[in-house]
Formats: sequence, C-alpha cells, structure tokens
Amino acid sequence: MADDSKSPMADVPIEFNRRDAPSAVARLQQSAFLILVGAPSLELLHQISENKERWPQLKQLLTDRTTNVTVVGALLVASCASFITTPPPTDISSWHPQFPYVCMLGAYGCAMLSIVFGFIQILFLGIIGPGDIKAAQTSTSKSVALFMLLMMPLALLLLSACCAGVGYMGAIWLGNVLWLKVFMSAGYAVLLLILFLIMAALY
Repeated sequence: MADDSKSPMADVPIEFNRRDAPSAVARLQQSAFLILVGAPSLELLHQISENKERWPQLKQLLTDRTTNVTVVGALLVASCASFITTPPPTDISSWHPQFPYVCMLGAYGCAMLSIVFGFIQILFLGIIGPGDIKAAQTSTSKSVALFMLLMMPLALLLLSACCAGVGYMGAIWLGNVLWLKVFMSAGYAVLLLILFLIMAALY
C-alpha cells in the first residue's frame, strides 16, 4: 500500500545549493544564515522544524556547536585574563601602552558575553518548536530577536578573536624586535589572502 503521508520537507532539496541564489548578495546572506543560524532562511528553518526527523537533528547540531563555542570562549577568557594580569617577561611584546590592554579587555568582554549567550541558547534550543519559528516569520521584532539569539554566541566569539588578534599585533608592534614585527605582518597578510581566496571561490 502506498504511503499517502507527505513529509513537510518533501519540496525542500536535501542539499542546499547556494549557487541557485539570484545574486552574490543573496548567496552571502544565505551563507551567513547557514553559518550563524543553521539554515539559509527562516522559511526553510520553519520547514525543517516541522519535520520530525530533521528537526531533532538540527537542534542537536546547533546545541553541539553552541557547546563548542562556549568551550572555546572559556579558553579565550582565560587567555585574555592571563595577558591582562601578567607583565611581559621580555621585550618581544609591550603591554605597557593602553592599546593592547583595551583590545584584550574587549576580547575578554566579548568572550564572556559569548559564553552567557551560548548558555541561554542551549536552554532556548531545548524548548523551541515550530510554533516559535512560525511566529518569528510573522513578526519583525520576533524575527530579529530569534536571529540575534541564534547568532550571538558565534558572532561574539569571532569578534573576541579579532580583538585579541589586533591587541597582540599591537603589542608586537610596540615591542623592540624588528624581525618579529615583519614575521607577524607577513602572517596576517597571508591570512587575509587566504580569506580573500576563500571568498572568491565561494562567490
């Protein structure tokens, strides 16, 4: 006997293809949603939430990712605290000026917020359901709140890492070792080149 039941995901492709987007801006938006929220749009997220098989898998994936983010955030908090409270033992880097301290304090604060939002998100993922996502689709304020809640742990962790990198780079440049300044500058240039190549390959 044929099964007349139709899955809510029957019309949704198994593998999402960003290349089907009409423009590079749309691909960038869908990629940001995939990275930060776990689905390319709230509409597809709602469809996934109505599927009894894929929704628990997505919730578990988001929970595991948020747990990893909070663990990395905790490590970053400890690293920033040690840099802030420990005087530099050598002249390789200089922590006496305010700039490195301000950057490290910013990284510390963002990492702490990432941990807090991650804990809240784990609790939220335990109770969220299709009705909550459907309500977010009909209300701009709820849509923004849902998106912010899902994206904040990872976004704050990335911001914290950037602040820490800038602070450490500033401390190196304020030090007295020329070859290390050149080495670090070359390393950052290679990193930016790799990021540019990744963006060019994806878009």
